[in-house]
Amino acid sequence: MEKQRAIKWKWCVVISLSFVITLIIYINQIPASFLLGPMLAGIILGLRNVSVYIPKKIFNLSQGILGCLTAKAITANVLFDLMSYWHLALVITISTVLISVVVGVIMVKFSALPGSTAVWGVMPGGASAMVGICGDYGADARLVALIQYLRVIGVVLMLAIFSHFFAIETMTNSMPQTVWFALPSWNLLYTILIAVVGVIITGLIRFPSGRILLPMVIGAVLQINGFVQLETPLWLLLLCFGSIGLSVGLRFNIAVIKLAIKALPIILLSIIIMLVFCYGQALLLHHYLGIDYLTCFLATSPGGLETSVIIALDTQSNLAIILPLQILRFFSVLVFGPIIARYLSKKLY
Repeated sequence: MEKQRAIKWKWCVVISLSFVITLIIYINQIPASFLLGPMLAGIILGLRNVSVYIPKKIFNLSQGILGCLTAKAITANVLFDLMSYWHLALVITISTVLISVVVGVIMVKFSALPGSTAVWGVMPGGASAMVGICGDYGADARLVALIQYLRVIGVVLMLAIFSHFFAIETMTNSMPQTVWFALPSWNLLYTILIAVVGVIITGLIRFPSGRILLPMVIGAVLQINGFVQLETPLWLLLLCFGSIGLSVGLRFNIAVIKLAIKALPIILLSIIIMLVFCYGQALLLHHYLGIDYLTCFLATSPGGLETSVIIALDTQSNLAIILPLQILRFFSVLVFGPIIARYLSKKLY
């Protein structure tokens, strides 16, 4: 009884702190507030050893809903647009994978991290997917999580600042009136069903990144062919974003920080290198396509698909550009990541 009461009290603290931080960020018109607020609250509580966790089923389902949300923006036109600048997309994808390898080698040479851990830690893509599958290849999942989620935090903060300066006018003057609780329809049930089915299939085939990709593919195919109109009301997205952000933040604790304290300087340096490199890619994308800076930053950011989509929705950025590049890079990392990690581990040790 006392244990249950303590857990309820902890959850009250978690929810209250998340609400306060989120409200402060939201009032100051910083994008991704519903992701960033719970994430920061989770970090504060995680470092204070507040032992609460987002249930795995809720976290998985949140990723599935996010996959359906992404699928809403995938149309035949998106693929057609990608073909119009496929050579540039290929250059960006390959160069990102290559710089990840270089940074991974630097971390191996100048830190105590084992080769596979360093390489998996710097691989850009879905952070949760990288953490979920790295253990199968001999990496230390705790250290990979530290590197991945420190980079996610860095990317979210950087993109929030960029979007505050580059998209604040659009957000305040052009956004339609917010409808928090729209009347649900059968499409909402179909959308949740697609997310659930995708997550279940992912568990059966043991494909961690499928929690986003499978619902995204299934939802996109059904929607393009007119079988369903995906529906993701704001209240549902807020719950999903909040659970993802809180889950990321709560992964940080004193034990993990102490474990990586000696490698922390080189980890931070690797994150800075990745951010600067991807910032350069964004400038290149802007130069050749003539699209706005924020869309370019989101398309090339190493924070992962979910982070980019959440901020893109908050700022009304061009998902037709962001999605193809992020998805192409994600698949590339998923395919070549294990091969690169195994190869470097053998060569460097």
